[in-house]
Order: sequence, then C-alpha cells, then structure tokens
Amino acid sequence: MTVETFRIGLLGPLEVRDANRQVRLSGMKQRALLCWLALNPRTPVSAEALIAALWGDGSPSTARAKIHMYVCDLRKAVRQAHQGRVPGWPVLTCRGGYQLSSDVEVDSLRFKSDASQARQASRLGDHARASGLFARALGMWRGPALADVTSYAIPAAANTLNEERMLAIEGKAEADIELGWYDEVVAELSPVSAASPLRERLRGELMLALYRRGARHEALALYRDGHQAITSLLGMPLGPQLRRLQQLMLHDDPALWTRSPNQLLSMGLTAD
Repeated sequence: MTVETFRIGLLGPLEVRDANRQVRLSGMKQRALLCWLALNPRTPVSAEALIAALWGDGSPSTARAKIHMYVCDLRKAVRQAHQGRVPGWPVLTCRGGYQLSSDVEVDSLRFKSDASQARQASRLGDHARASGLFARALGMWRGPALADVTSYAIPAAANTLNEERMLAIEGKAEADIELGWYDEVVAELSPVSAASPLRERLRGELMLALYRRGARHEALALYRDGHQAITSLLGMPLGPQLRRLQQLMLHDDPALWTRSPNQLLSMGLTAD
C-alpha cells in the first residue's frame, strides 16, 4: 500500500478504500472516529474532541482508552485489506490526539474545492466553467452524506454537507439558466424541488427556467404549489422574492429576460 491511494468517501454512505480495496470497519464508533477525522482533515484532533464527537456529554470513563482501541482496530483493518503490508498509516498519532495523513484523499474536500472554484467562475461571468465545475462536484455524491453513521455529532456534520450539496445544485442551475440551458435545468431541478418543497431559491430557479422555455403556465402553477406547501407546513406565505417573481411573470415583465437569475431572486427587485 501507498498512503496516496487511501480514500475516504463522506458524500454518501461511508466508504473507505485503500488501493481500490474496500477497508471494512468493525463498529459504529470506529467508523464515526474516522468520519470525524475526515471532517477535520488538515488539523490534529484532540482525544477530548473525539470523545465529545462520539459520545457528547454521556462519554464513558473508559472513553480515552476506547479511542486508542478504535485507532488500533482501524490500522489493523487497513493491514488486513492490504495483506499485512503497511508502510504508512492513514491515521497518525500526534500530541494529545490524532490526525489524518495529509496524503489521504477525502471526497468532501474535492467537492468543496470544485464548488468554490465554480462560484468564483460565476462571479466572473464564466458560466460555462461554473456549470462544469458544479457538475463535477455534484458527480462525487453517492447519496445523502454519511447516512449510515449515526454517532453523536455526525448527523449535524452530515446535514452541513447535505446543505452544501443543495447550494451547489442551486449554483449550477443559475449558471445553466445564464447559458440558456432551460430544458436541462427543468429536468435536473424538478425532482429535487419536489423532494425539497421548502427551498424557495431552488423553486424560483425552476420557475424561471420554465418561463424562459415558454412554459409560463407551469411556472405559475409551481408558484401556487409552493405557496400551498409553505402555508400547510409552516403556516406562512412564500418569501418576497418568489412573490415578486410571480408578479413579474403575471405581467410578462421584460426584466425576466434582461436580469440575471440572482437579481431576479434577490430582495428589493422592482418591476420597472
């Protein structure tokens, strides 16, 4: 094994691979420990921080010893995956805690890097590059982040990753609308919007793509569906951005074609 080939996948069920061999981890706490190190991949993590992440306030008196045992078991699992040959460890011992080797690949890092570059490209008006980078970032996902790891602090971290995925979906849709790829936006956003009825920006992007491809009636129907969903679930109307977008569509305002999706879905838009 070379450490460069060790990969941790957080963007879906936890996946641990070494030189394309799957590394099988024995227990939930061991898996959660590796997840927490992968979520903090470039910094040492103290034993106290790991204990808090795995158990919260209900940690056992033997927690520190258990952390050491989980690391030993992880190294054993790597050794078994590679038939005993281990020239380097993916988890390093440092003063007071542990750290992933800098050579370990973590898919969430690559995702965040691509998404950040995509947002920068969008700000510079390079929508084709932005769309491509967002597509590459989103292609790394295999399902909801860490859906099979449930130790104390992991679900909150997974929710943060899932939110970043949704922001990337919205960012790609904005770039694709700027490029005039309305059919693609409708195809990609329709199932996502149906599964996430409370995401108003995503609904607004889908409304705009529908309108620009000539489906005005469908766009307005999507607004009505969203209004019903929000009022039934939260007891409040849709936000001012979508209400303004609906008014522009009812009047076939030229701003729907001359303004960017970001402008149309931002506060303070006037219909002049």
